[in-house]
Amino acid sequence: MIYLLAAGAGLAAAVVGWLVTGAAAAWIADLFGMSDFEGARGMFAFLGVGPIGGLAAMVTAVWLVVRRGRGQAPVGATVGRVGAVLGGIVVLVAAAIGMRLLTLDTYSNEAPPALEFEIRLPATLALTDRDAVRVELHTDRNVGDGTLFAPWPRVDGAYQLLAGSVPLAFKTSGRLLVLELPGEPTRLFRLPLARNPSSTPGLGEWRRADHVHAAGAGQPVAAPADDPVALRLSRPARRRGVSHPANGFGIAGP
Repeated sequence: MIYLLAAGAGLAAAVVGWLVTGAAAAWIADLFGMSDFEGARGMFAFLGVGPIGGLAAMVTAVWLVVRRGRGQAPVGATVGRVGAVLGGIVVLVAAAIGMRLLTLDTYSNEAPPALEFEIRLPATLALTDRDAVRVELHTDRNVGDGTLFAPWPRVDGAYQLLAGSVPLAFKTSGRLLVLELPGEPTRLFRLPLARNPSSTPGLGEWRRADHVHAAGAGQPVAAPADDPVALRLSRPARRRGVSHPANGFGIAGP
């Protein structure tokens, strides 16, 4: 029990010590004429000096609680107990930080990955209005616009192919790729991807839409088994450079 009390006292003292030391350092820096341009004085006080005061206050609080709880124990034993409590605090804080990083929905230290796609259409399906073709990634957090790559479209025998990418801005397991083609019902593809999908060596298998939504219809319906439009996906290791004009749906260079 004494170790839990010491850990709690240490954490509380660390916060108070950091705040008091930071405030004192900011006041002293102001007296000596330190500039506060772009928050320089505050960063110096609370990020440079404050942690020193917080650490000193935490060690002192843990020492006092352990010393009082264990009585006049030898100094070596007290130092060992204080070290054990401080080690426990470090493990606790590291675990809390790790849990927080694992549950973040955004990519904080790296650019969001891209999901590249290829859409296969019958060669007989006319694509005369490029601006009428839209690809969007719908999630429970956002709607991301897709970008098509040149050449547009690419003819492959009896098919024409539309290649492009959409950014995976958030980590989520609920993703829906929405395809709008001129004169066609909107096609909805449910993407069976992990919350933070790993990179893939290339494009996967072709898959057909899960649902279609005709103009004026109330709700989407299951896509027919013989639907002629198919999709395949890739999550490349590095983002492919594309251009994004104002409308968010441009054609990248070759």
